[in-house]
Amino acid sequence: MNLIQRIVGIALAIVLFIAAFIFASVIFAAAAILALGVWGWLVWKTRDLRKAAAQAKARAEGTVIEGEYRVERETRRIDDNDVH
Repeated sequence: MNLIQRIVGIALAIVLFIAAFIFASVIFAAAAILALGVWGWLVWKTRDLRKAAAQAKARAEGTVIEGEYRVERETRRIDDNDVH
């Protein structure tokens, strides 16, 4: 290959790399805008549900008892005194 072909090849590679970078940036920006739109739509559609949940939580009455439990199984041992 002569010098001119190498220079044209390098220039073409740089141009293609820049074009790919721009294309990827546009795709990522479009995906971010779409995701933001879907998030906003979901927030808008579920606002009544969130209000109802907040009101139910405020009206909830009851006692919550917290603690731990352990299951103990009954074990029987045969002692020397029990054998006849």
